[in-house]
Amino acid sequence: MNEPSTDPRDTRIYDRPAIRNLGDAIVHDRDAASPVSHLEEAGAFPPNMRIGWAALGVAGFQLAMKHDEIVGDAEATLTGTIESLHGYREKLHAVSANVDGVEKESVEHVRRI
Repeated sequence: MNEPSTDPRDTRIYDRPAIRNLGDAIVHDRDAASPVSHLEEAGAFPPNMRIGWAALGVAGFQLAMKHDEIVGDAEATLTGTIESLHGYREKLHAVSANVDGVEKESVEHVRRI
């Protein structure tokens, strides 16, 4: 029977390239359509999506204004979500880069104990 390895490189509970790849998969269309590409497609509102204040006449003024407000809110929400996903990608890349340094420090602390 093989003894378990005591080398910390063999006992990792993470996969550094997988962390980076997860960040890339959120934003880039490599293996399949990414969440960002779906959101960008959904957010590509046609230019005539906003109907303008006069579209429904005087009686429909408030309805037309509310419609355009809802369209604007939807655009802002999609844009914000896309920006957040790009931010998550950057954070996952940072985590991936920091993992090795933290692991080395941990091994040193454990050796001192």
